[in-house]
Amino acid sequence: MIQRETVFHKDSMKKGMKYFLLALFIGLGLAACEIRTSDNGDFDGLWQLASIDSLANGRSVDMRSSGEFWAVQVHLMEVRNTKGKHGSVLFRFDLTGDSLKLRSPYYDESGEGGANVQELQQATESHAAAVKKLKGYGIDHPAQAYRLITLDSDEMILKKEDVHLCFRKY
Repeated sequence: MIQRETVFHKDSMKKGMKYFLLALFIGLGLAACEIRTSDNGDFDGLWQLASIDSLANGRSVDMRSSGEFWAVQVHLMEVRNTKGKHGSVLFRFDLTGDSLKLRSPYYDESGEGGANVQELQQATESHAAAVKKLKGYGIDHPAQAYRLITLDSDEMILKKEDVHLCFRKY
């Protein structure tokens, strides 16, 4: 009987040691990963450019069928035309209070990422050509600044000079 208890005790210890080591490796594996979280709130997500409103003359242009989208995640924003009119542009951005500042644009002519992504100024022959590529997205300058008028889970309105860019969350 004592011999049987000893065998049972050894098997139990081996099983316990296996679970302990498994838990230890899982814990170490998770601790080695850096989980980045976003503090962008409602800004994160996919935004469709719905309209451009002129404050100077009161006119509004419906942009819903244009295929212009802004995709935001953590500290990276991609502006893309889903109709294939032009490649996408990737930006870093700073969101503080009611201010949105775009910076460090990278142009992707294919719209698929990878080897074709390069700094916007290098992808175009001149600053004027770079600005022309951005105009289709409601961006006038590679380092564009906006004021946030409205930002919630359904709608975003950005102001630049005398224009409002109105987006809906997709």
